Formats: sequence, C-alpha cells, structure tokens
Amino acid sequence: MKPLFACLTLILVPLFTLQASAQNMTAVNNMLNKQNMQFNMRMQMQMNMQMNMMMLSRSQSNYQFNYLVTMKDSSQIFVKSKIYSDTAKHKAYLIFVDKSYSKKDTNRSKKIYVSQTLSIARNLGGSGSPDDWYKGIAKDSCWMFKAISGSINAYSMLSQTDGYGFDPFAIVAVQKGEGPILKLTPENLKPMVGQDADALENIQKKNYYKAIKKYNRSAEKAAKK
Repeated sequence: MKPLFACLTLILVPLFTLQASAQNMTAVNNMLNKQNMQFNMRMQMQMNMQMNMMMLSRSQSNYQFNYLVTMKDSSQIFVKSKIYSDTAKHKAYLIFVDKSYSKKDTNRSKKIYVSQTLSIARNLGGSGSPDDWYKGIAKDSCWMFKAISGSINAYSMLSQTDGYGFDPFAIVAVQKGEGPILKLTPENLKPMVGQDADALENIQKKNYYKAIKKYNRSAEKAAKK
C-alpha cells in the first residue's frame, strides 16, 4: 500500500499544483483584461475631451457674449467673453475682466473654469429679464446648452441656439426625452433612434446633427397622426 500511496501522491500533487496554477493564471488574466478595459476607457474619454477642446478652439461660431455665471459658492458675476478651451487641462473657461484693477495689472483678467461654476446663462435680449436668458449647466469639461429640443435633445458646448450660426460640431451630449444626458457617441445615439432608417444612415455617415433632426421630425409627424 505504501508504494501505491507514494505513487498516487507523486501523480496527484502535480495535478493539483497545475490546477491551482491554471486558476491563478485565469484570475491574473481576468484582472489584466479588466485593467486594460479601464485603461482603454480612460484613454477614449481623454481623447474625446481633447477633441472637444480642439473643436471649441477652432469653431467659427464661438462669439463673445454676455454671461451670468453662478459660481460654486452660489455667488454670481457678469462676464463678457468667448468660451475658450484649455487644451492642457481639457476644460473650458471664460475670461473675466475685473475693471477694479488697472489695465496694467496682471489681476485684471482672470480665467473662470467650468469646474469653478454651477451654471451659466447667456443674455439673449440684453434686458436682464429671466425670459431672455439661455441657461447652460456645468458638466465635466464644458458648459452644456440645450441647442436642440425634441424627442431627442442635443446639448452644445457653445451657446448658439439651433439655427443661423449654429455649429453642429459643438454638440457633445444627447438625451432621449427626460432620460439621462449621455455623451454623444454612435453607441449612445443608435438606441435612441431605434429603427429609423434615415437617422441610422446619417449616424453611419457620422452626421449626428442631421440624424437627430431627421428623427425628431419623424417623431413629431408620427405624434400628429
């Protein structure tokens, strides 16, 4: 019996060792795959932010407007500025000119980053009436204004409303009805348009603005029937 036991031990111990080693390798591979996915997601998000900042800096529709900015401490200031992009920090900012300082003083111009604010509003009429303010929210790397309203809402990082002078490349997020606001990607937009062939075709062509407009028109016509 002893020789048999010794023989079985010699066979089984390596088998158990191999099995344990295989399980450890599987666990290590799963961990590495998870880390790789997280890394790829972070890189994709960083690339998206970089692209957004580049589009913001190159946009021909980025004009100077009067903004009412609500800071994180709930204080409010009026700022006349373009919406600028900090390509190093991947964040949008305004330039506030504090006229209490002389023109030679370096403190006269200050950057107000989106992360320092709660919200922003552009004065549309100049009268200061609440009805004349186009409100935007502070979100991640930029301010977002609802540029398109309909079955699918679209949010722009610039304060132009849909129409003359609007830059479709400034759209950064979409929302189906009252649902969550999601980053504008083909993967997020396709489920929103469902089986709408025209909209899907334009998504395939990366013309997301046209896809949203076509879907909203079709949905509006269907609602009237």
